[in-house]
Amino acid sequence: MKVLVVGCGFVGERAADQLHAAGHEVIGLTHSPESAARLAACKPWCVESCDVSNRNSVLALAARLDAGSIDAFIHCASSSRGGAEMYQSVYVNGMRHLVEAFPQAFPLYTSSTSVYPQINGETVDETSFADPDRETGRLLREAENIALAANGAVARLAGIYGPGRSFVLKNLLEGKAAIEGNHGQGRMLNQIHADDAAAALVHLVTQKQGGIFNVVDDAQMTQRQCLEHLCMTFGVKLPPEREPDPNRKRGWSHKRVSNTKLHASGWKLRHASYFDALRDDPELASSILHLVQTGGEVVSPRQPNIVLIGLMGSGKTTVGRIVSQMIGFQFVDTDAMIVETAGKTIPEIFAAEGEAGFRLHESAALRSLLGRRGCVIATGGGIVTQPRNLAILRHLGYIVWLDADPERLARRTAANNNRPLLAGEEDPKAKLERLLTERKPLYKSLADLRIQTAELTPQETAYGVMESARVFFAKMKR
Repeated sequence: MKVLVVGCGFVGERAADQLHAAGHEVIGLTHSPESAARLAACKPWCVESCDVSNRNSVLALAARLDAGSIDAFIHCASSSRGGAEMYQSVYVNGMRHLVEAFPQAFPLYTSSTSVYPQINGETVDETSFADPDRETGRLLREAENIALAANGAVARLAGIYGPGRSFVLKNLLEGKAAIEGNHGQGRMLNQIHADDAAAALVHLVTQKQGGIFNVVDDAQMTQRQCLEHLCMTFGVKLPPEREPDPNRKRGWSHKRVSNTKLHASGWKLRHASYFDALRDDPELASSILHLVQTGGEVVSPRQPNIVLIGLMGSGKTTVGRIVSQMIGFQFVDTDAMIVETAGKTIPEIFAAEGEAGFRLHESAALRSLLGRRGCVIATGGGIVTQPRNLAILRHLGYIVWLDADPERLARRTAANNNRPLLAGEEDPKAKLERLLTERKPLYKSLADLRIQTAELTPQETAYGVMESARVFFAKMKR
């Protein structure tokens, strides 16, 4: 099947990737030649540029591609946060031009569940009233009707989130969130992970299923229910209540959007709810924490935990146990968590899945600690090598780097057979030197405190960890 993906943004790019992975011929379309060149440099599928709001440009594209060879197209181009004029130009005119230029192709238009204006918490499906009072909403409906008149499909997408994009969590962490109306419960949140949204588009276009389909996950919760859970997980205060904002771009609505029809068509969800995605998507929580930590607008919250980092043999487990006993914190070892969850030893995981597979287990263990407080956390020596872990480590608490020279580390690890990275090494000291050279900048950039343990007993090191953490958290409370 040959599919034209019009707009390779947050969802469109994923849809193109999924189509290509399934063996379909894909042509991705971007607005500018510059963005097409950037995308073409990193994608295995073809990329073209075209201004879909310009009829002549679209007709020229159709001639260039041989319009009759295109089996289907997905219109998921963005209005670039523009108003009614951009909606008219990109959505309505763009859809009209595409249908005219590719008359034999199955058309799929990506719309929004914002076309449902209901405000009383009722459940809406594809047969429900959808006549928004705002001009932008009416233009969405006009573009929908163009696709439907051409015997195509309309995918009404709920609020899209994914790595690097989650307004609910980002606004909460930045102190911008509020619970809007509905007697203190807030409006219903209807959301969909970008990967699941893309999968829905791929499903509809490859099956050529015509009609309207709501694309939303299985969770049905109010703002309050969602935010209470997130506040517990990320250790922040519940945001205030306020009246709905009448100036919201697509208006304020309060409804439960049903996905029954899409499920019945054979679509499968990967992330049934936002909370499932936070647990299972390796990049979601980390990427939003990173945005907040580097945004400079607010001080990102630190949780009341102590996190120990450093190379294998640096004493993280021994010192961590002593610190936990000193202050009455729970001791947590990420390696032990991995072994318990996987039901395998670390060498067995390395043997079966390689280091890359082990790192995925390690990241999952770290994510599972979100929401934990009052812990001393000993981490694996290589946990800092995965960029996705860094923001979560910073969020989890006060970070202490236990440092030791490679010769000392080699002596400490010599009798331990649970170190896959040293297995079979003729010169473990040289391997540790290489690891330290690679990881030292990461340890340094993360650590709130570095303790060189060469001349210290574990008890002395533990005391230094405990006292420095006490001072750190005392300052945070001021």
